[in-house]
Amino acid sequence: MKLKLSAVLIPTVLLAGQASAFTVYEDDQTTFDVGGVFVLDAFQPKWGDDEIFSAARSILNFGFERQLTTTTSIDAKLEWDQFLNSPTSGNSNFRNRLGYVTVKNDALGSLRFGKQWSAYHDVARYMDNMVIIDPDATPIYSEGTDGGFAATGRGDNLAAYRYSKDGLNVSAHYGFTSTGETGDYKDAQNEPKSQQVKRDHNMAVSSSYDFDFGLSLGVAYLENKVSVESGAVNGLETGDKQTATTFGGQYVRGGLKVATAYTKGEKIHKAGLLGSSSGRDAEWADADASDVYAHYVFESGFRPFAYASNVNFTEDARGINGERQVYALGLAYSFTPETILTFEAKQNKLNEFNADSRKTDNGGGFNFAYSF
Repeated sequence: MKLKLSAVLIPTVLLAGQASAFTVYEDDQTTFDVGGVFVLDAFQPKWGDDEIFSAARSILNFGFERQLTTTTSIDAKLEWDQFLNSPTSGNSNFRNRLGYVTVKNDALGSLRFGKQWSAYHDVARYMDNMVIIDPDATPIYSEGTDGGFAATGRGDNLAAYRYSKDGLNVSAHYGFTSTGETGDYKDAQNEPKSQQVKRDHNMAVSSSYDFDFGLSLGVAYLENKVSVESGAVNGLETGDKQTATTFGGQYVRGGLKVATAYTKGEKIHKAGLLGSSSGRDAEWADADASDVYAHYVFESGFRPFAYASNVNFTEDARGINGERQVYALGLAYSFTPETILTFEAKQNKLNEFNADSRKTDNGGGFNFAYSF
């Protein structure tokens, strides 16, 4: 048995939601890791408003891997976060982030079961770079959570297959039942009731290629079929399919990263200004969307970055149309590989949405992360 630090945290790893880890036990066949992150957030969605989200949370994970033969292994991971003060009233302070088991063969690929990063995210992750502000055009976190229900991010109840060889990456997943947003309706006696959107099934496929000189190109398709008890919840009715077809690419060389993506979505983007919780602004809508991101990591530890996106809502039977732009700037500083302070600022613009000429809001905040 030996004790060692198996990994150090770097900004791009932290942004992908991974924590550093201590290898607590290791022998010729078995490895057991423990790790986590302590996070402090302070975010104001609209500068000038009284509302400020301030949250402290800790992330803890356990990882296990065992080599069965020279070519076959199994692994498992459990990861949770615990909010000391949840930023949204009514939400649980305890959340399961990851929980899966994997069987992997060097020649055949891997099968993974549980809550995990989805096959769609294998390509969409090119745009998953900021800490406080979520990408908009690439709908990883459009639900306002971790992308669990639609399986655009850390998908719930997935069975996923992955295979990689000589730069080629192929993945697919199937998602079993899950529950999403809650909405209100009136029953036959005209009594108000609440209901949750349910997932009937979910599927995604993706493929990408990593060139030796730092360029990666990929395409992903996701489909999430839903049902509701009565009527609609935020524009979703029984039988609706939320779909996303995403083409993406990134170039990583030294400290430079540049990434872009285009997504054609059906009821996978929320309409209106970001953060709306009611009315037409909270409904899922069809859209053509694109975004771009760039950063540079200096040897001093500073990482400036910029992000821009455009979501064009294509008019449907409900009359939802218009455009939304998001512009974001940020600066991160790594005091040590395990200690990172980040500032992000954004502007949301809504143009010609449902006959409204223009709406704009600005916001931003700080994030401090210490990995252990």
